Amino acid sequence: MTAEPLSAEPLPADRTRTDPSPAGPAPAKRLTAVPPVEPASPGSPPSESPATEPTAAEPVVTEPAPAARPRAGLAEALVARRNQLTRAAQWFAGTEGDPYGLLLLRAGADDPARHEERVRERGPLYRSAPLDTWVTAHRAVAEQVLTDPAFDGTGPDGTPVGLDGLPLRSELLSLDRATAARLAPLTAFGGPLLWAREENCVAQRAATYARRLLEGCGEHFDLAEDFARRLPGPVLAEQFSLPDAAHEEFARVLPDCRHALDGLVCPQPYATARATRTAEATVAALLARHLSEAGGAGGAGEDTARAAAVLAVSAAETTAVLIVDTVRRLRARTGAWERLTADPALAAEAVRETLRTAPPVRLETRTTRTETTLAGTELPAGARVAVLMAAAGRDPGAPAGAAPLGLAPDLHFALSAPLITSIAGAALRTLAETLPHLREAGEPVIRPRSPVLLAPARFPVAKRESTPCAS
Repeated sequence: MTAEPLSAEPLPADRTRTDPSPAGPAPAKRLTAVPPVEPASPGSPPSESPATEPTAAEPVVTEPAPAARPRAGLAEALVARRNQLTRAAQWFAGTEGDPYGLLLLRAGADDPARHEERVRERGPLYRSAPLDTWVTAHRAVAEQVLTDPAFDGTGPDGTPVGLDGLPLRSELLSLDRATAARLAPLTAFGGPLLWAREENCVAQRAATYARRLLEGCGEHFDLAEDFARRLPGPVLAEQFSLPDAAHEEFARVLPDCRHALDGLVCPQPYATARATRTAEATVAALLARHLSEAGGAGGAGEDTARAAAVLAVSAAETTAVLIVDTVRRLRARTGAWERLTADPALAAEAVRETLRTAPPVRLETRTTRTETTLAGTELPAGARVAVLMAAAGRDPGAPAGAAPLGLAPDLHFALSAPLITSIAGAALRTLAETLPHLREAGEPVIRPRSPVLLAPARFPVAKRESTPCAS
């Protein structure tokens, strides 16, 4: 079986020097996606070459006190080891044929739909024994998990982020429903954070930035990296009313948070996880500083800064994936792209269809906070439940005309969903208006270890149809 490799994640074992913040992240760096490597042998998890993750030069640091060095190094080593062992558990679950384990293991290597359908065939609620997780691909069960107060958050009940099986999980995106409900009003159109009073205003500003980006792209460009990932940053910076200098830094760093959502479920390589943690901290600190200087954006203070950071990190990569996936789906269906270019007003409907059948967030996890019954099964407090969002959206038993299930109504997307759909719709409409002859110019590549987003590592395109050379 072809499998994505288990990273030989380096542990911070050098006791003669430490990072600037021993228990914290390394400096942020942009990472280059590479295709998975075949395992060295069928019987054991393969090792990932350190060359797959570029290494940034470490800064010169001041030595801490000798007594602090081993303690801090050991703590970080334990975090790295937990991260590695969780990925090993997923690897072995996949090798045993567990369909949920295969979804986590094979992310980026093949079409997940067949594994999702294997979960559906096992009934409304299936237990992945190797990963101790209950899994559903049924719409009615998914809706209960996403709305019932018994299900909350993404981490184990009562276990702080950093002490569970995913110790490098995004802290910004690890909020509970009560917190999300408190923060969501701050991110409403015309509220304390966003100056636009309605969705159309955001769409108009997003279209302006989209046109500028496309004008700067050459005849051949990467739709994912050169356009989709560069669009949310300036749009959100403008909505937050950041000053010019902060605007530029925010737009530059935000794409480096791209691994945060996948890291809620799938351990990322250690260097990647540390870089993501650094990028998140930079975004949060930048927003807190400038929103505070602006008077707390309406006086909401700490909550406002946190709401802005959660919105930004949850929206940025999700929006980029939604843009690329919608273009890819339209280009794959005969005549669909041509219909859109003939009537760009169809862009919003095209985005909704992608959210319904192939949402950018394919997987959500929740934890039971109390004993509860789900699909006739008694679940204890602390049980992990995974909702296969894409499969639930395709459920043949779902009511006709049911609303898209693509972005969960709770947690972080309670803050960012309207911005995601607005920016994606504007981007798609701008592409249809300005590049009607857009075409693929190379093989798309999906990023490894991306079971939540199936995020594109690259999507090469050209602005015009190819023409034969003159004889």
